[in-house]
Amino acid sequence: MKTLHDPVERTAILDRLATLTPESPRQWGTMTVGAMVGHLCAAAEMALGDLPTRPKGPRAFQHFPLKHLVLYVLPFPKGAPTARELVVPASGDVEAGVQRLRDLVERIGTTPLDVPGPSHPLFGPLSTREWGRLARKHMDHHLRQFGL
Repeated sequence: MKTLHDPVERTAILDRLATLTPESPRQWGTMTVGAMVGHLCAAAEMALGDLPTRPKGPRAFQHFPLKHLVLYVLPFPKGAPTARELVVPASGDVEAGVQRLRDLVERIGTTPLDVPGPSHPLFGPLSTREWGRLARKHMDHHLRQFGL
């Protein structure tokens, strides 16, 4: 299962992130490169418990099978709604934002496995293992959004 806890997967995400430039062409959606980097930083902070969020959406997503389907089976849909806390202004300094994101990815990937992690606004309580999986999937989604 692809997760940021796997050093090979983490390196692959970081390598893709290294190719991001302010001119990377958007394939869908409205985010700029700077907005996407800020969004991913906020999402990583949420995964680490540094950015608290409020519950959002139906509680059905907090239980099997919906939670399992989204975390492990289905791809992220284009244009999916996001938590208000993750809608951030575009970073003017993409390079600094990418470095900050790289540091956050390393923190997520090196957290101990199978301990309780912070609560997700839609999925509720997640283990650090689940956060590693979800964070990797979310980053992959947005890197693909910019052709990476």
